Amino acid sequence: MSVRSLARELGVSATAVSLALKDSPRVSAELRAAVQRAAKAQGHVPNARLAELMSEVRQSAAPVYRATLGVISLFPEEKPWSQRPTYGHLGLVLEGARRRAESHGYKFEEFWVKRPGFTPGRLREILDARGIRGLLCLGSLDPEERFPAALKKFTVVTHAASIPDRLHRVLSHFAADARTVFEELLRRGYRRPGLVVLFSGDRRTDHLYSASFLSHQERKFAAPPVPILRAEAWNEAEFDAWFRAHRPDAIVLHQYESYTLAVDAYLRRRRIRVPRDVGLALLDKNPDRIRFAGICQDPALMGAVATEMLLGRMLLRDFGAPAVPKVELVQGEWNEGRTLRRPGAG
Repeated sequence: MSVRSLARELGVSATAVSLALKDSPRVSAELRAAVQRAAKAQGHVPNARLAELMSEVRQSAAPVYRATLGVISLFPEEKPWSQRPTYGHLGLVLEGARRRAESHGYKFEEFWVKRPGFTPGRLREILDARGIRGLLCLGSLDPEERFPAALKKFTVVTHAASIPDRLHRVLSHFAADARTVFEELLRRGYRRPGLVVLFSGDRRTDHLYSASFLSHQERKFAAPPVPILRAEAWNEAEFDAWFRAHRPDAIVLHQYESYTLAVDAYLRRRRIRVPRDVGLALLDKNPDRIRFAGICQDPALMGAVATEMLLGRMLLRDFGAPAVPKVELVQGEWNEGRTLRRPGAG
């Protein structure tokens, strides 16, 4: 029995099946019951100890202080969410993680790994002295940066796709989010969309946005194909040359807010009507939900899910580098906005 086979049998996503098998409250009681019935029929035997432990974590009533958890990042700044505007969502991740931890009797204490004159070895000594055994890592500015070896003895859960080490992690369901956007474009009559993606964002999403685009281009979008435009900053001449050469009927953006607003202004100046002449859809980073259609992620939920994973791994005494890292995917929500035609209008 596999999660994918159950998902196909029940006509739901593999993520939903995985959550239902864990008895997670993030899916409905009806779906949990249906998945568990189907799993039992196929001979699945649940891990009773894990179910008991996670039930204790999720359903304990009055929170009583249990322990302190550590939160770190590998960014050069102490608080990157307040010092780097494009990483402001990390503050929301931490806020969601903190709320979920407090509801179960835990608290987070922040540590600055790259404080001048500080070392990961010194941090390890401080954590040991304070009895801290679990760490939530908020990622790194450099997506290829390795996790400090001195801190691998703890239970570690990291956020997003930076830091390539074998770690437990929680990240956006990039493939499902991209699939949602491209299927919505098809449903609304768009046939030749173009993708504009950050160089760094392509790596941070494990290239799943661009891979999903190329897959849809091969299987479902109309010819001739529109090449991907990769850019780290707004360059009007570059964008204009790409747009005029390929004339996409919709533009899908995974870009900084300033780039997205520059594209919107470029189209207005040229009297290209949105969404009648060209559609706009965002894969994330939505600066104006009333205007822009696309995916909106929930950083606070990701923080809460990361806390649940961290507590679960600690209760199972899963310390040190994991032999089999656990990955939890959190799917974004579709935001209707005003920059795409209505379904059936194409």
